[in-house]
Amino acid sequence: MVSFLKAQRSPWTVLVAGCWLEAVSGLSYVYSTYSGVLKSQLLYNQRQINALAVAKDLGDHVGLAAGFLSGILPDWALPLLGSVLILGGYGVLWLFVGSIITGIPFWLVCIIIFIGTNGSTYLDTAALVVCLSNFPSNRASAVGLLKGFKGLSGAIYNQIYASFLTPDQTAFILFIALVPVGVVGPLILMMGLSVNTSVANDNGNSNSQILFGVSLLLAAYMLVVTLLQDLCNISRGINVLFTVLLFCILLLPLVIIKFKDSFNKDHVKGDLQSGKVVLQDGSSKDDDEGMRTPKMYAEVGEMPNTSSIFEENSDGQNIEEQKLLQGSNQVPLLDPSDYTVWNALKNANFWLLVASIFFGMGTGTTAFDNLRQVAQAQGYENVEVFVSLANIFNFLGRIGGGYISEACTRRYGHPRALVLALSQVVMAVGHLVLALALPGTIYAAVFFTATGFGSQWAVFPTATSELFGLRNFGVLYNLVAIASPAGSIIYSTFMAGPIYDWQASKQGSSSCEGTVCFEITFFAMAAACILATALSIVLSARTRFLYAVTRHALR
Repeated sequence: MVSFLKAQRSPWTVLVAGCWLEAVSGLSYVYSTYSGVLKSQLLYNQRQINALAVAKDLGDHVGLAAGFLSGILPDWALPLLGSVLILGGYGVLWLFVGSIITGIPFWLVCIIIFIGTNGSTYLDTAALVVCLSNFPSNRASAVGLLKGFKGLSGAIYNQIYASFLTPDQTAFILFIALVPVGVVGPLILMMGLSVNTSVANDNGNSNSQILFGVSLLLAAYMLVVTLLQDLCNISRGINVLFTVLLFCILLLPLVIIKFKDSFNKDHVKGDLQSGKVVLQDGSSKDDDEGMRTPKMYAEVGEMPNTSSIFEENSDGQNIEEQKLLQGSNQVPLLDPSDYTVWNALKNANFWLLVASIFFGMGTGTTAFDNLRQVAQAQGYENVEVFVSLANIFNFLGRIGGGYISEACTRRYGHPRALVLALSQVVMAVGHLVLALALPGTIYAAVFFTATGFGSQWAVFPTATSELFGLRNFGVLYNLVAIASPAGSIIYSTFMAGPIYDWQASKQGSSSCEGTVCFEITFFAMAAACILATALSIVLSARTRFLYAVTRHALR
């Protein structure tokens, strides 16, 4: 078994396995689907439901243990351990909601949900660490695909719920406890520990197009299915058929890539025999030499003039490149691959990134957690459709965010933080639309909020790896990710929950109706997104020279 796990794998097979791993790890995005049974069966109020949501968000984002263990345990052990934690956490929650066990205090339920969702960080970290090392020159695209499938996870779970389990939310809790354990085993066999480097450049490009094409097909399919479920009375039999087609689409990437790899096997062997070295992400050695990031320079006083990047000496050699290679009066930073956790924590750019995620993504997490109550307050009965739509648009945001940030950085030399700022502006628009709550605008609001939120998930992990390297990426990525639930604690515990309960008590009910339920909350969160945008722009200005130098090195 150990020798099989150490067998070589195609990087594309590993990426597909990573996408599937992410597709079962998005447990935090289905909280709105089963939170109703927690409220009715356990007699919790909205403030307690929001507190459980915060515990869930903390579990989904506080992946420090997974980050540290990623440098110690083999890659296959992380998802296996994570699936066990998911089974333990959600399994106990199912026992409690189903009244099989009783008398669990509220604080212990928070810990149980934290443990269950924390297991998903092990799946997420394993997929990111393995796939980023396989695609060093296309990190944003790889992250976009991985995070995209995690964003679509909620829609996939909800489709299965609509086909087989509705309206039994208690059974759904048991389902999400069992699925990761059943799926992780086959996936870790697909991932292995090392990667087969025999991937031709043109084959790699076409494989990338296949994965993006199938992912967009999957999102379009789920969007059509969700809208049909909202507008028409779909029978359970039709829903089962929809689910079968869903799994067929999920299997498409592996089938096509395996067929292409088999078809091109002789061609790849010929390239290797001719002496051409092929890299893990499908680029040649000569190409990769031009892709390497040069030594970066710290800011001492003013940032160096970026126009000098394009100056050349009489021999045609770039002047700034000479300074980078030979030394200059600038103070050299460590190469990103040499960054330690402590060095990153002392870097102002790290804390700017953390603050931006705190004020920006924390609001998106809060919006997701309260989406059921938001829809009900606006008079909608079929609230599951908005949960599914949010996950689909979240998926599109992650795919699009990875693609756009890759284009902006590689083609134009713009910092990734600039795309982060644009994403936060989009999310601020969504919050404003939710605050106004005009009739029929919830669909547009969900689109803006979810796509803006999702695109940030594609951008900030890539920015973290570029600014601080891959050696300690598992730890640093999870440190930055903590900022999202930390922000959610503020917005959910001290704004959304108390304001909702206050307005509901004024109406003499446990449920609130009308725009007053979330108006103040979403206006405040829109303002927080604007602040996050300003921080991202500052980070973009501080790192623009580094990205400009890197782009020039690619030319």
